[in-house]
Amino acid sequence: MKIKYLILLLPIIMIFSTVTFSQQATEENVIQPDVQSPVSPEVQKEEIVTAALKAVSFNNGVNTFVNSKVKFELIAKDNIATDKILYKLDDGSELEYREPFTIYDEGKHAISYYSIDKVGNKEDIKTFKVIVDNTSPVVNVAVSAPVIKSGDKLYASKNFTFTIDAKDALSGVQSLEYSFDKTSYQPYLTAFTIPVEGAITLSIKATDNVANYTEKFVMTAKDENGNPIDLTDGNVAVYVDNKAPLVEIRADKEFLEKDGKKVATVDYNYTVSASDTESGLSSILVRMDGKGEFKAYTGTIKFDTNGEHMIEAKAIDKVGNVSSTAVLSVFVDVIAPETLIKSVE
Repeated sequence: MKIKYLILLLPIIMIFSTVTFSQQATEENVIQPDVQSPVSPEVQKEEIVTAALKAVSFNNGVNTFVNSKVKFELIAKDNIATDKILYKLDDGSELEYREPFTIYDEGKHAISYYSIDKVGNKEDIKTFKVIVDNTSPVVNVAVSAPVIKSGDKLYASKNFTFTIDAKDALSGVQSLEYSFDKTSYQPYLTAFTIPVEGAITLSIKATDNVANYTEKFVMTAKDENGNPIDLTDGNVAVYVDNKAPLVEIRADKEFLEKDGKKVATVDYNYTVSASDTESGLSSILVRMDGKGEFKAYTGTIKFDTNGEHMIEAKAIDKVGNVSSTAVLSVFVDVIAPETLIKSVE
């Protein structure tokens, strides 16, 4: 008789045990990852290809952006007990969720997911849309005048204006900073000049809204022949040349001084020379007798008419520094003396 009662009670004991397990699962509310289970195809890559410094998500009010360091966790709740969670990425195969997963491919994605409880109730499918951004901003530096490579140095001047443009095709630019010493960075707000003189290092940091980071930028310089050079490594060493050239006008003979004037003849030859110790000379310009515009100096200057004459000269270096104007005023005497004869009684 006891055995008969025991057989009758056995199904009741099993039902009670099942309900107890369901209540424990309900209290936990979360499907715990099974570390022994094979991972989904999305997490089989060994290395995350992203420029991000850390896992960050960002919502701009319309779209949600993440980088590939962000993991997606699915959590199910049920009044009895959840059996499993199922999901798929885009048009991929449906997978049973076992642990947080990552999306590696950049661009737009849709995660579809739902759960099923222990008695077979199936949740309506939900979809979460996300955009993966693993690319750092693209940074370009425009300069108001060409940065010049002369020898092994790049030269600019205090008159050069630098404009930084950063673009990010997905999540957008979050911050943009620059520095002249790789230490003291300041936010980029508007175009700037370099106020110091001598050697500086232009450094730039750009970060997008999901922490993709770069210090690289593109800036165009010119070599000594005027050919463009693209600088792409970042941290560009620039020498700021604020010193104007020196210019001088010389005659090939000594002048005769008369009434405070320098007196010359048509046989005098005048030459203009200039020097620059930094970026180097770009051009020498001259003007005669204060007439017209300055023109390029082409060689020896001579005067063949009588009277006052003036030479003005100035020099420009490769970064646009202009010398002060040198001036030489001469009186050219081309009239021969006249001799008279008279008798003396």
